[in-house]
Amino acid sequence: MDTTQSEAGAHPGKSRQAAAGAVLALGAFLFGGFMALPALIAVLPRMRRYWPFALALFLGVLGVRGLTLLGVNPVLAWARLRALDRLEHSLGGKVSYDAFHGDATLGQLNFEGLRVELPEVSGELTLESVRIDTGLFLLLGGTYSVSGRNVSVRLDASDGKLESFLGRRDAPAGVSTELQIEGGRLEVFGSPTSAVFTLTHLGGSVTEDGWKLNVGLSRAELTLLDRTHDIIVYGGLSLGEQGEGLVVKSDLRAVDQEAGFGILRGELQPGGASSMTCVIDRLELNPLWARYRKVDSCAGMLRGRVLIAGDLNRLAFGLDCEVQEFSYYHFTAMSLDPTHSFKLPNARLSGTLVLLDGEQWDFQQLKVEADQATLATGNSMSAQGSGALVLSGRYPELGGVLEATVESGLIREPISWSPTHPRGLDSVQPNIVTVAEQFQQLELDWKVEVRQLTVDCEPLTGTLAGGLQGRFQKQPGVRVGTLRAGGELALSDGRVRCLGLDAPLEATLAFNPNAPTSRAALRGRLSTELGGTPINCELTGDLQRPVFVFTGANLSPEALGRKIYRYSPVELTPAEQLARREQCTRIFGPAAAVEENPFVAKAAGKVAFTVK
Repeated sequence: MDTTQSEAGAHPGKSRQAAAGAVLALGAFLFGGFMALPALIAVLPRMRRYWPFALALFLGVLGVRGLTLLGVNPVLAWARLRALDRLEHSLGGKVSYDAFHGDATLGQLNFEGLRVELPEVSGELTLESVRIDTGLFLLLGGTYSVSGRNVSVRLDASDGKLESFLGRRDAPAGVSTELQIEGGRLEVFGSPTSAVFTLTHLGGSVTEDGWKLNVGLSRAELTLLDRTHDIIVYGGLSLGEQGEGLVVKSDLRAVDQEAGFGILRGELQPGGASSMTCVIDRLELNPLWARYRKVDSCAGMLRGRVLIAGDLNRLAFGLDCEVQEFSYYHFTAMSLDPTHSFKLPNARLSGTLVLLDGEQWDFQQLKVEADQATLATGNSMSAQGSGALVLSGRYPELGGVLEATVESGLIREPISWSPTHPRGLDSVQPNIVTVAEQFQQLELDWKVEVRQLTVDCEPLTGTLAGGLQGRFQKQPGVRVGTLRAGGELALSDGRVRCLGLDAPLEATLAFNPNAPTSRAALRGRLSTELGGTPINCELTGDLQRPVFVFTGANLSPEALGRKIYRYSPVELTPAEQLARREQCTRIFGPAAAVEENPFVAKAAGKVAFTVK
């Protein structure tokens, strides 16, 4: 039997089988080793005639898988480039990575050390590892599923960069993405404000309608004006843009182990009417104040609500808080004596603080009011009462209004016109003025109602009452502020006990808003008699240089002065004589004590005596 023709006809069939198997083996780029399964048909007795097809398919699959292991997989390469292109389109920066491997059958793309530049915010995003699931057989038109670990994001939030960047994010047409990343770090920097957040997880989604991120936090390190606040965080934030502008939502609890704790909840849409509410459960002022100030100290506890609105370039904090057991102490302004600290047992803090560009504070009717307050604490003057202080302006250029009521107080500064005595009533002022001079620039309109201010200024006693108003100005570069006052204080139940003189005194202090307070005008009258000699004295001049005009005594100035020095209804004991000499020395000077005539003090130029 001649088989030549049949064998010749069989070769083309075997060649076609081998060619078909080799072509079909190319599917291993997509389907992996599963493409070798059809080669099993060669083990069936009736199918053995297809062994060329099976052998070509098997060898082709081995070759393709070998190329895949070497990284030469055109399907994965195309999918990888497509994924990186879409990532670059979404984030706006160049993408790079350290290593890549994938599985075309399962539709998985795995990157190690993935980095994305963020030029719009001068930053970078990195992922230790990330897996992109595109669906079986790399069906890229569906939904991406992105998972990874240890994300690190660094970006510049100044000058509105961050909000502009987030507002322009969108997804490539026809592609949706689901995101789940465990662990990481987010650093937002700006000058002089920055923040570093430790992330527990990062999840979200991106669709054609917008994007949304859920951020779980465990710690936040906030740096304001070069001072860092380390805060433990429970909960997190969500932010997104789904057609109505950027929206930030918060539901977290923050704990500063030194200062206190509170919660932050709400929704914030920059430029909109929304706001977040920060409920301060407890905030200790002492450790918080100590981070920023060294020349003074502040203590007390604050609680209340803070409404947060605006955007990163103009973040407004609306305050409605209660301050308990507040005290303020300035080392030099309060004579290095902590007992001179200002105290407010209970006060209310309200108004708005606006943080501009992360570096400037704008005070908008920031108000502190208290029913009980320490208004002065110095050795020479103390006062208690109530008051309210309202400040406005961009720090350090501040202005405001102070209104206070002095319920009780004391002026205790012995009067002296001795040339050897450095102090007198002209140097008495509340130390709140010294504290106000610590501001770089301050313009303050003030109004004070004095209901009772006890005067214990030997040889003068009494009680002052009345109303004053004026202005305090402290200019930059000038150490001492300018205090001006207008109004009158009347002295009731006044009395003068000086040497041999013991007489009631009626007087007023009239302040001129165009002159220093030490130039307040004195107006008063003293009437008594000394051993049958009538003493009628009119008080005039001002605090810095008072004038005493005596009339009706019918004595020469020398004789009247010596009589005031020596007079006593009973004979003085030696001890009383010594005490009188010491009093004359302190008030009128050594020369007056030697001459036994207080009127000699007029030679020092601090006081004037006239006898008519």
